[in-house]
Amino acid sequence: MAGKSESTFRNYSLHIATMALHFERLPTLLEEDQITDYLYLLQQQHNTPSRSYFKHTVYGLRAIFKIEGIKSCDIKLPSIKKSNKLPVVLSKEEVKSLLKAPELLKHRILLGLLYECGLRCFE
Repeated sequence: MAGKSESTFRNYSLHIATMALHFERLPTLLEEDQITDYLYLLQQQHNTPSRSYFKHTVYGLRAIFKIEGIKSCDIKLPSIKKSNKLPVVLSKEEVKSLLKAPELLKHRILLGLLYECGLRCFE
């Protein structure tokens, strides 16, 4: 899949495989109402704040339909709205106390590097 990272491809594949195992057939062979019911089931089971499980399944379906030449508008996959929440920003005092918290210098340096570079946990 062009333009997608290996981990994205792996996530899409995992969710499509889970769906295929659920129905015991390829998702491209399913009826529209089966897909809709499955997505509704996912929303009920994985009601997390990011709804990442649901999103990866929908994006995976869009990708496999594109590869197979099936128009996703024929299937009517739900659109996923992005949240407009602003990130939480630490105050100067909070940053200072965060950087002073570790006893070891190397841990302080790592925290400072993570903070200054704006890195996320998985990076």
